[in-house]
Amino acid sequence: MRPDLRAYLLDDGGHRVFGPGPVELLERVGELGSLRAAAIEMGMAYTKATRIVRDAERAFGFPLTERTVGGSGGGGSSLTPAARDLIVRYRAFERSSEQALVSAYATCFSGFEGVARLGCVVMAAGAGERFGGAPGEKLTAPLAGVPVLERTLRALPDDLLDVVVVSAHPAVAELCSRLGVRCVEPDGPLKGQTMSAGLAALGGRAGCLFVTGDQPLLTQGSVRRLVGALAREPRSIVRLAWRGRPGAPVLWPHDLLGALAHIEGDAGGTALLAGHAELSSRVRLVEAADEWELADVDTAEDLERLEAALLGREETA
Repeated sequence: MRPDLRAYLLDDGGHRVFGPGPVELLERVGELGSLRAAAIEMGMAYTKATRIVRDAERAFGFPLTERTVGGSGGGGSSLTPAARDLIVRYRAFERSSEQALVSAYATCFSGFEGVARLGCVVMAAGAGERFGGAPGEKLTAPLAGVPVLERTLRALPDDLLDVVVVSAHPAVAELCSRLGVRCVEPDGPLKGQTMSAGLAALGGRAGCLFVTGDQPLLTQGSVRRLVGALAREPRSIVRLAWRGRPGAPVLWPHDLLGALAHIEGDAGGTALLAGHAELSSRVRLVEAADEWELADVDTAEDLERLEAALLGREETA
C-alpha cells in the first residue's frame, strides 16, 4: 500500500488549469518541436492538445508556445521562456508535494495495516562522569525507589511508540532485560553513534522520538501531545518546551531520519538544525506540564532536586 495524489493548479473558480497531463504535453513539445507530434505521441487528438494549451494560456495570461517557420518539416511549435519556467516550477512543486505526502502518510497511518509505526530512541550511552560511580550508574540510581531510566521509560506509551534503548552499560542492559525493553549497543559513546544505532535497530519508521534516558519526570501526557502535533503537521520537527524555551525530547519526521542516521560527532540533532537553516521553520514547540519534565540528571544533586520535585508534584496532584 502506498499513497498517491496528483498535483493540480486551479483557477479562482476551482477548475483545473494545469497538472500532470499539460506539463507532459509541454515537455514533449519542447523535445519534438511540434504540438501535433507531441499529441500523437501521447495518443491525444490534436484538437484536445490545442485546447489544453490555450486554456492554460488564458489562465496564466501569457503564451506557452510559439510557431516556428521553415525547416524540413515545414515549421512547428516551440516553448516560450515563460513555459519553460512554468515546467521547472511545476516539477519542483510536484516533488515537494510528493515528499510531504509520504511524510503525511507515514505519520497519519502509523501502525495501520502494516504501515510503519513511530519509533523512539532512548539515548543512554553516556558515561555520566559528573554523577560519579560506574559508567551509566545514574540511569539505574533510584529516584523515589524507582530507577531513573525506568521512570523515563514509563513516559513512553507503547500504543504509540516502538522503543529501543541504546547503551553499552551492562547495568542498563540488565534493567532493560528485566523490563522487557530492547537494548542495543552503539559503536561508541557519541550522540551521533547512539542515534545511528537506534535508528538502525528500529528500521523504517513514520518518525522517531529521541529522548535522553535520564529524564525521569517526563510524562505520557506530554509525549502524546508531541505525537499529536506531528500528526497535525507531518513534516514538522516537534520539541518539548517550557515557556517557549525548547528542550528534549524531540520528535523528528520521516523525511529527516536518513540524515539523522548519518550525523557524526556529539552534537546530535542540533547539528542538523545548525547546518540547514531552512529546517528552523519546521520546528514546532509543545509546552510541558511543568519545568521538571525537561530536567535531566547530571549529578547526585540533580537527582535529589528531581526527587523533591516529584514528591511536590504528587502532593499537588
